[in-house]
Amino acid sequence: MKKLVLLCILFLTSSLFANEIFYTGSVKNLYETSKSNSTKGRLLPTSKVEILGEENNRYKIKIVGFVKEGVEHALYFTQKNRILVAGLSKNNSFEVLSSEKTGNEDFSQLELVAFIDKDDLTKDLNSLYVKAAELYGNNCGICHSAHDKKEFTANLWPSVMKSMLSRTALTKEDNYLVVQYLQKHSKDME
Repeated sequence: MKKLVLLCILFLTSSLFANEIFYTGSVKNLYETSKSNSTKGRLLPTSKVEILGEENNRYKIKIVGFVKEGVEHALYFTQKNRILVAGLSKNNSFEVLSSEKTGNEDFSQLELVAFIDKDDLTKDLNSLYVKAAELYGNNCGICHSAHDKKEFTANLWPSVMKSMLSRTALTKEDNYLVVQYLQKHSKDME
């Protein structure tokens, strides 16, 4: 009887978050298996993930993005801008659920399975954007007026932030969040 109760509890906790959508609050290491210690990619902040289950104290997730032909190690948010969802090592062997050509013949939409540690996930994407906007305003409006988030294109924001980063109090981790926020709210992301 005790084994049955224990199995039921284990099943319920492993499926508690299954098929729920979460967003990453920080850069997350990607692993090919639940037991792997070898990082095979990095998932950027504000990236959408679907929890498929839990194994060995890690979440099994599905990530969806676009890959450009010849650049299969970069998973993009859209086909038209270089907004990274994840950077994958060139020698990865993530399980690919689907890969379909899109209207843009250079790109395919890719769904893959990976494992991540269970920390720093949220269901509230807006709270991440609010935090990023505060970080941006508090750090990039000290010496001059902060640029409007719609002033630059998604592809230009990383260079703008990189050129000014050393003059701010932003950590590398915070910078990733701010850049994702600015890119996803840029003038060409309507």
